[in-house]
Amino acid sequence: MTLQELIQAIDALPPEDLRRLREHIQQREQKHGLRAGTMDIDALLQAARAIRADMNEVEFDEMIVAMNEEYIEPTDESGT
Repeated sequence: MTLQELIQAIDALPPEDLRRLREHIQQREQKHGLRAGTMDIDALLQAARAIRADMNEVEFDEMIVAMNEEYIEPTDESGT
Protein backbone atom coordinates (compact mmCIF):
# COMPACT_ATOMS: atom_id res chain seq x y z
CA MET A 1 0.00 0.00 0.00
CA THR A 2 1.39 3.40 -0.94
CA LEU A 3 1.12 6.47 1.24
CA GLN A 4 -1.44 7.93 -1.15
CA GLU A 5 -3.56 4.77 -0.90
CA LEU A 6 -3.31 4.93 2.87
CA ILE A 7 -4.45 8.56 2.88
CA GLN A 8 -7.40 7.68 0.66
CA ALA A 9 -8.34 4.82 3.00
CA ILE A 10 -8.15 7.17 5.99
CA ASP A 11 -10.34 9.71 4.18
CA ALA A 12 -13.02 7.02 3.82
CA LEU A 13 -13.08 6.12 7.54
CA PRO A 14 -16.12 6.93 9.67
CA PRO A 15 -15.63 9.35 12.62
CA GLU A 16 -15.32 6.64 15.27
CA ASP A 17 -12.58 4.86 13.33
CA LEU A 18 -10.78 8.18 12.82
CA ARG A 19 -10.88 8.76 16.57
CA ARG A 20 -9.42 5.31 17.23
CA LEU A 21 -6.71 5.87 14.59
CA ARG A 22 -5.83 9.24 16.14
CA GLU A 23 -5.52 7.61 19.58
CA HIS A 24 -3.32 4.87 18.14
CA ILE A 25 -1.01 7.39 16.48
CA GLN A 26 -0.78 9.48 19.65
CA GLN A 27 0.12 6.42 21.72
CA ARG A 28 2.74 5.42 19.17
CA GLU A 29 4.27 8.90 19.16
CA GLN A 30 4.46 8.93 22.95
CA LYS A 31 6.53 5.75 22.85
CA HIS A 32 9.09 7.54 20.66
CA GLY A 33 9.87 10.49 22.91
CA LEU A 34 8.73 14.05 23.38
CA ARG A 35 6.61 15.89 20.85
CA ALA A 36 4.94 19.27 20.73
CA GLY A 37 2.10 19.58 23.20
CA THR A 38 3.11 16.69 25.43
CA MET A 39 5.48 16.22 28.30
CA ASP A 40 7.13 12.97 29.27
CA ILE A 41 8.79 14.30 32.40
CA ASP A 42 10.85 11.14 32.99
CA ALA A 43 12.39 11.37 29.51
CA LEU A 44 12.97 15.10 29.98
CA LEU A 45 14.71 14.61 33.34
CA GLN A 46 16.86 11.81 31.96
CA ALA A 47 17.95 13.99 29.03
CA ALA A 48 18.63 16.96 31.32
CA ARG A 49 20.78 14.82 33.63
CA ALA A 50 22.78 13.49 30.68
CA ILE A 51 23.39 17.01 29.38
CA ARG A 52 24.27 18.36 32.82
CA ALA A 53 26.71 15.53 33.58
CA ASP A 54 29.12 16.73 30.89
CA MET A 55 29.07 20.44 31.90
CA ASN A 56 30.96 22.48 34.40
CA GLU A 57 29.22 25.34 36.28
CA VAL A 58 30.25 28.02 33.76
CA GLU A 59 28.98 25.98 30.80
CA PHE A 60 25.75 25.22 32.61
CA ASP A 61 25.17 28.91 33.43
CA GLU A 62 25.90 29.85 29.80
CA MET A 63 23.36 27.29 28.62
CA ILE A 64 20.68 28.70 30.94
CA VAL A 65 21.33 32.23 29.68
CA ALA A 66 21.17 31.06 26.05
CA MET A 67 17.92 29.18 26.66
CA ASN A 68 16.32 32.33 28.08
CA GLU A 69 17.49 34.72 25.35
CA GLU A 70 14.90 33.85 22.71
CA TYR A 71 11.27 32.91 23.14
CA ILE A 72 9.91 30.48 20.55
CA GLU A 73 6.16 30.33 20.06
CA PRO A 74 4.77 26.83 20.63
CA THR A 75 3.31 25.06 17.63
CA ASP A 76 -0.25 23.83 17.43
CA GLU A 77 -1.00 20.09 17.55
CA SER A 78 -0.32 19.70 13.83
CA GLY A 79 3.27 20.84 14.37
CA THR A 80 2.93 24.04 12.35
